Amino acid sequence: MKRVILLLLVVLLSGSFTAAIATAQIPAQKGTPQAPVKIVQGTLKGMDPLNKTITVEIVEGQSVTLKVDNDAFVQVHRVGKKGERVELRLSGNDVVQTVAVGTGP
Repeated sequence: MKRVILLLLVVLLSGSFTAAIATAQIPAQKGTPQAPVKIVQGTLKGMDPLNKTITVEIVEGQSVTLKVDNDAFVQVHRVGKKGERVELRLSGNDVVQTVAVGTGP
């Protein structure tokens, strides 16, 4: 009887430990960003604080407007200037998560 209880206790503890590790590795829907999926380099052409978007020229003459995460928008608004090179890290749904200013050739 003691062995059965001890065995059930071990199984219960190992199962809860496995579940805790699995939930720690899955990002929450809100609050924690996903791992970047795409990295894009281009030239910053404009910022829209109202819609939290930026316009970046990726290929000469072709600009694209992208939605920006709140933290990334604060970062680009603080240090980004029009005409500077930027490196954007995008999530799976093409939202900019992080911005590095002044990078690239």
